[in-house]
Amino acid sequence: MGCWLSFTQLQDIPSKNVILLVGPLGAGKANFCQQTILQNLAMDRPIIYVTTERRASEAETALKERGLGTIEPGLLHYVDAYSETVGLSFSDRPDTVTTDCANLSSIGITISKLEDRIGKKGILMVFDSLMSPYLLAGPEIIRFIRLTLFRFVAEGNAVLACMDEGCGKLEDLGAMMSLFNGVVKLERDEGKRVLNVMKHPTVASMRIEVPDEKVWEEKVRDTRLWNREMYTRMFEADQSGRDSREFGFAVNVF
Repeated sequence: MGCWLSFTQLQDIPSKNVILLVGPLGAGKANFCQQTILQNLAMDRPIIYVTTERRASEAETALKERGLGTIEPGLLHYVDAYSETVGLSFSDRPDTVTTDCANLSSIGITISKLEDRIGKKGILMVFDSLMSPYLLAGPEIIRFIRLTLFRFVAEGNAVLACMDEGCGKLEDLGAMMSLFNGVVKLERDEGKRVLNVMKHPTVASMRIEVPDEKVWEEKVRDTRLWNREMYTRMFEADQSGRDSREFGFAVNVF
C-alpha cells in the first residue's frame, strides 16, 4: 500500500469510528484536521467542526487558505467553543453555534441539536481539540468521550479528535487512547512530519514520513472542482502506480 493511499485512507474516517490524533504542539494536528474536512466535503459528507482554540471565523479562514470554495449550504457546521469561553464577542452566523468549552454538557447538547438539524447519518465531527476541555474539566473529559462522542458514532457517524501530548497527566492521555479505536501519533523529526499509525480500523500500523517542505508548500484545489469520479480515479492511479499529479492537484495530508 502506497503512502499516498495511506494518507487518503487516514482522512476518510469510517462511520461508527472514533479516531484520535495525538502529538506535541506544532506537530500538524490542526492542519491534518483541516485537510480531512476538505477531503470529506469533496464527497458531500456533512461536517460538524468543533473549535475550542480559535473562533469559528478563524477556522473558516484557515480552511479557505487551504482551498475551501463555495459549498452547499448546510454541509459545514461550526461549534464555536472558544469565543464564549474567553469572553470574546461573536457574530450571529447561521452555520455556527456558540457554547462554553468548560461546560461539557452544553457541548454535548449542541452536538445533538446539530445532528438533528442535519437530519442524516454519516456525519463527520472534527473536534479540534480536546485539550482545552481537558484543562477546564479534568478527567471528566473521559466521561464526555464515553457519553457524547460514543453516542454520536453509535448513531452512524464518525469522530476525528485532537489531543496535545505532554500537557496533561500521562494516565489521562493513556485512558483516552484506550477508548478510541483509532490512534495516530504525529511528530516532527529533523525536517520531516512523522505519522505513527498505532491502531486504525482500515489502515495497518505503520510509520509514514513526509518532508516538511512538501507538507507545507502544497495546497488543495478548490473544493468546487472536486467530484466523486475524480476521487475514485485518484485511488485507481495510486494502486496502478501512476503519478496522481496527472489529475492537476496535490493531496496535502497536512
